[in-house]
Amino acid sequence: MMGASHLPQRMLAWPFFGNGLDSLGVNGAPVELPLPGCGADELLVRVDALGLCASDVKMVRQGSRYPLFFARDFAASPAQLGHEVSLTVVAVGEHWQGVYAVGQRLGLQPDVFAGGRRAIFGVNLPGGMAQYVTLGPAVLSGDSGSYVFPVPPALSHADVAVLEPWACVDVAFSPTARRLALKPGGTLCIQGREEDSAPYYFGAALPSARVVASTVAPALLRWLEQQPIDLTVMAPGAEGTLPASWADVRFDDIVLLDPRHAASVAAAAERLKPHGTLALITPQPLDGPVAVDASRLHYEHWSLLGCPGPAIDAAYGTTRNRSDLRPGGVLLVVGAGGAMGRMHIQRALEMPQGPRAIIATNRGQVRLHSLVARFAQPAATAGCELIALSPDEEPARLAATIDRLTEGRGCDDVVVVVPDATVMQAAVQWLAPDGMLVLFAGVPREQIIHLPLDRTARYGAQFTGTSGSSVADQLAVLAKASAGTLAPAGCVAAIGGMRAVPAALSAMMENRFPGKIVIYPQLPDLPLLGLDELHTALPAVHAALGAGPSWTLAAEAALLAGKEDDYASRS
Repeated sequence: MMGASHLPQRMLAWPFFGNGLDSLGVNGAPVELPLPGCGADELLVRVDALGLCASDVKMVRQGSRYPLFFARDFAASPAQLGHEVSLTVVAVGEHWQGVYAVGQRLGLQPDVFAGGRRAIFGVNLPGGMAQYVTLGPAVLSGDSGSYVFPVPPALSHADVAVLEPWACVDVAFSPTARRLALKPGGTLCIQGREEDSAPYYFGAALPSARVVASTVAPALLRWLEQQPIDLTVMAPGAEGTLPASWADVRFDDIVLLDPRHAASVAAAAERLKPHGTLALITPQPLDGPVAVDASRLHYEHWSLLGCPGPAIDAAYGTTRNRSDLRPGGVLLVVGAGGAMGRMHIQRALEMPQGPRAIIATNRGQVRLHSLVARFAQPAATAGCELIALSPDEEPARLAATIDRLTEGRGCDDVVVVVPDATVMQAAVQWLAPDGMLVLFAGVPREQIIHLPLDRTARYGAQFTGTSGSSVADQLAVLAKASAGTLAPAGCVAAIGGMRAVPAALSAMMENRFPGKIVIYPQLPDLPLLGLDELHTALPAVHAALGAGPSWTLAAEAALLAGKEDDYASRS
């Protein structure tokens, strides 16, 4: 092992014993533990910054009921939370020498898969609520390779710590977030109507391995019979139905030719596998909105597509299906006052061709005032009109604002950051016919919302949902940050040291801060401070803040250059 001689013998950590905030640490304080070891196939890393997440709060509140703890015995094996981290290598095991080096900075993707099993850093693997942590083979050589990646010194530790939530935001607007083509080797169901005589066709050979066709025109059926596929032809039946023997079959892809009934489209959607596609091929409207399980759209990354026909292929691909915000459009962010909502707004304002107007809604006015203060200057620089309002307190203003900005057409993009199906449903009314709805927040299973899915076929509308991110997604954000087109730490609203973790989690439960909280574990006694408190608490750090105020590399450098004794006197 290289690099361990200069390290402290002991460290502070926050074990979680699975029963609420009072069971974090011992008697409300972190515990002092021996420094972790570093085996031949491991790295020992220093935790330089830790971003706190709503998932951390959920774990603390739910404790042993949190499903990803996998029925853990907390008394025998307390958890170590914290999955948004900025790390520095301090010791390298024998097997990794020449690959990693002492002093190298790393980012980390917490959603780890090893040996076909999910093992999340900061949940069932020890996370970043400690001054040092060991990274083992699951993280360094898992099923997708390494879940850590190098980061440049030009980025602050806070920038790196919030790469993971930023990746979740950024990938929501990426064409890779959902599948936009028929699945190679997958199962495809094609259903038509006896009364329909349109000359539907595929312009290229099918990649599917198994195809079920029901009530398709003779010409299309003859073409299918010539394809190198396992073809099953069903007898004509009622729209959207399959025989009882197929009741449990789920499909990778479903194509509905000239559907007329919302109920049959909803029934077809229930047959989709995760990452499945449902394509409506029709120029006609349905008889109403389609009932969709919002949780499945969000967590299973469905692709709800369509085109007028007769070319079925036209429903797929990036040309037909917009993934990012419309340049020069009008964006509505529902639930914009919290950390993730503000990140959506920041991303939109930092886009090279962003929206011309952003409407940000939130229930309370305090967070709206803070949002305007934070983003007024970036919005002016971007030439974007920023409107912040509370529909609860000003119910008529939202409709009037959208009508003024869009001439009654509706918003080009609507992003819902509130985990509430009722709020999601209400947001649908503000969407333009060819707009994009992004369900960014997840809801429990079987939360049904009704969507005008015929707009996918008639106008190219998009209805999307995303959850989580990958190493590639974080690297995409890292590239933007390195190029100066995105400032990840701009979402930071408060900072604190190692002993401030309970206060920070409590503040999140109380919605005290509108943005992210970043913990600096190597500053044990730094108290929890909002950026607006720094002008009196830490004037040198405050002087290095950006507009808004916003957290910067210079502010972090001033913080880390300060004296720990001074921080202790303020705690």
